Amino acid sequence: MKNRQRNELLKKRGALNRSFILQKSALISRKLYSFLKRKGFSSVASYSPYNNEVNPNLFLKSKDLYFPRVESPKTYTMSFFKGTLVKSFKGIKEPRIFKTKTFGKDLKAIVVPGVGFDERGYRIGYGAGFYDRFLRGLRAFKIGVAFECCMVERVENTENDIPVDVVITEKREIHCRLRR
Repeated sequence: MKNRQRNELLKKRGALNRSFILQKSALISRKLYSFLKRKGFSSVASYSPYNNEVNPNLFLKSKDLYFPRVESPKTYTMSFFKGTLVKSFKGIKEPRIFKTKTFGKDLKAIVVPGVGFDERGYRIGYGAGFYDRFLRGLRAFKIGVAFECCMVERVENTENDIPVDVVITEKREIHCRLRR
């Protein structure tokens, strides 16, 4: 079921035009910026958009953000660094110069990408489990961002799936802990 949902959502998201992506990303990014400011979060990790994902960083200062870098595609592990972004693993922009590495315990908030989310905060990723491995045991506040059209009624989840605390779309801010 999850693979079917993933494929349907990737197809839907793949059909979105650049104008839609930029417009909705701007709305989501502004809401994310306000949310982070309201909560007083510092030491935030984000991601570089890939494959028609929401760009959450339009109103955030990239010099203040940590971005993921795949450490091992074999063990599906990644770490977060500050630094200049260059295309790397699967064409995704990652930090090239490892100026500053953050450890999970130091992060206050992490912006989590997803192919889709449900209102409980469970996500559909690309299926490799990079984020679920990183998020396991992480105390940071987890923020999912998605286009409203990528919200689903229910994601089939397993014990290995780590839900986010809130999902921000262009239309709403969903507090997921209240729905689990």
